Amino acid sequence: MALLEAIPERLIVAFVAILITYLQTTANFYILGPALGGWTSFRAQKILLPMNIFLASLYVNYYLACTTDPGHTPEGWEPPFSVLNPDEDAVIRVGITGPRFCRKCDAYKPPRAHHCKHCGKCVLRMDHHCPWIGNCVGFGNYSHFVRFVYSVIGCCTYGCYLLLWRLQRILDAWNNPWVIVKPGTSEVVMIVIDILLVGIVLLAVGVLALYHSYCLFKGQTTIEGWERTKTKRLINRRKIDPVEFPFDVGFYKNICSVLGDNPLLWVWPSPPKGDGLKYAVKQNTDPLIPYSWPPRDLKDLGPSFIERIEQEQTSEGPKLVRRDSEGYLVREITMEDRMRMLNGETNDMEFDNSREPLEQEAHEQFLQQQQQEVDPEDYYYDSASVSDGFTEDEEEEEEDHINHDEWVDEE
Repeated sequence: MALLEAIPERLIVAFVAILITYLQTTANFYILGPALGGWTSFRAQKILLPMNIFLASLYVNYYLACTTDPGHTPEGWEPPFSVLNPDEDAVIRVGITGPRFCRKCDAYKPPRAHHCKHCGKCVLRMDHHCPWIGNCVGFGNYSHFVRFVYSVIGCCTYGCYLLLWRLQRILDAWNNPWVIVKPGTSEVVMIVIDILLVGIVLLAVGVLALYHSYCLFKGQTTIEGWERTKTKRLINRRKIDPVEFPFDVGFYKNICSVLGDNPLLWVWPSPPKGDGLKYAVKQNTDPLIPYSWPPRDLKDLGPSFIERIEQEQTSEGPKLVRRDSEGYLVREITMEDRMRMLNGETNDMEFDNSREPLEQEAHEQFLQQQQQEVDPEDYYYDSASVSDGFTEDEEEEEEDHINHDEWVDEE
């Protein structure tokens, strides 16, 4: 995998294109065509038609997967006001403090978007960065990528069957003493090479097709598969309340969300519906969850602005209390002071004047901090920024796996 990173993606794409062209040329014009009575014969056209239909779909969808923009966060995009300013109940209810925020792009992340270190941008509904297409697989080109993968499986499976059929015919001719003109050895060598190459492609792309079929049926991306595993781990450790993945809306609707509403047109290369910023969710899903998925442990959240001030006041000086919204900081009244006030002895109360400078200093510090801008990390978080969620290092490690088309089972 490290070798793939060292190779320019354009060379990888060129290699894939050459491999496809080589296999279809040798199979059609040098092996199967002549064996079926000539490539232009009706018999050859009829038998090779299914393979060539898959081949045409393969070429078209591979081109679209390579050249279509997967989609990026629009400049200046912001989530709704209710998501930007969640109340305390929302924090407790769904375990979030606000929408996801990308520190690298210095912008909010739409639902299901993730930052790609290769593209240097946040990609809408990012699945993974694929070196074999030289592009990110995301909202804009995921349907083309899926069709390309299925086209490879169909073309290679049917082509491999025909190659094995032709190889068997050659071996029978060699062993038949009544056959005068024996097939040449060069054709056998070409068939064996093609079968080996097709077998390798089928093995690699077959695993890919199975995994993405699972993701398609579950309505998730590769990255969201990792997130669901981490979320289940938090639930099993009782760090968060049980929560369902919000974007799984059912088998049929999940497929329609990627390939289109009309099943007859699922094989047709068409763009996705929607804008990549909003997605259908399960019924009764909290409206904050799509903007904050995946949830994370509240213990991992840093102290809020007010909590941090109170902690500093507690550790650095006498116990101070903020009175309502007026912003005044006063000394805590003891039970002895209360009794003196009730007995009308307020004039005789002896206050420790040495505390007044500390109170004044703390009050001025509070006013200064109140005017400063709140640190975004207190309220906005990257979905991959904490332990047992995604740490920054874990995210890069995870992307390294994902970027090379490696997947894990559903969490």
